[in-house]
Amino acid sequence: MNDDLRTVDPANRTAILVHYYRAMVGRADVWRMRMDTTTNWAIGATAAIISFALGNESVPHYVVSIATLMTFSFLLLEARRLTFYHLWQQRVLLVEDGLIRPALSLSLSRGGDRQSSGSEEPGAERVAGVDLSQALDPHLGRTVPTMPLSKAVGRRLRRVYLYLFAVQVMAWSLKLGIHPTPATSLAIAVERANVGLLPGEIVVAISVVAALIALFVSIARGGVDRDAA
Repeated sequence: MNDDLRTVDPANRTAILVHYYRAMVGRADVWRMRMDTTTNWAIGATAAIISFALGNESVPHYVVSIATLMTFSFLLLEARRLTFYHLWQQRVLLVEDGLIRPALSLSLSRGGDRQSSGSEEPGAERVAGVDLSQALDPHLGRTVPTMPLSKAVGRRLRRVYLYLFAVQVMAWSLKLGIHPTPATSLAIAVERANVGLLPGEIVVAISVVAALIALFVSIARGGVDRDAA
């Protein structure tokens, strides 16, 4: 790729990189909007189901779990969308680091020191020691995300979905405590958590384990860095 790039006129090389940058920003924006759409679906479904469950005492408590299952499905879908968003965002940041940042630094240094006008300008493929063509080479012609799905799940849990699951757990606990009548003790609320032949104690234990797993994934795989979403 380097030899082919250097045969192009410097002005054309810069134009190619500018259009490439704009295309990557456009793609990143599209996937960012898709992620926001999924988040809105999860929030809307949670609000609707919780309102329905708490608004009628004849509605069984496990209806809240429908919101949990739907939210989990949205989480997986949004995590996959994050992997594609991260791919395009990586390329945007690469051009910013390799071309735009050094170009701005060069312009500022020229404003304060006119003696640099006689030196040879670095080409668009190498600015401030960054071989941009070499850095972009693994990306071109590929649309395979580089972020593992487990890390994407952890990030979305940490940013949005952990809070949604927490709201659902609180709504479920409130449902057990007030319907059909206010519970006078914790044991009564736990007993109401039964689902069919499954005792309430086991249902509560499963819920606690699931919450701990979600918390662990958000901490272990949801680390935030410069290109987090």
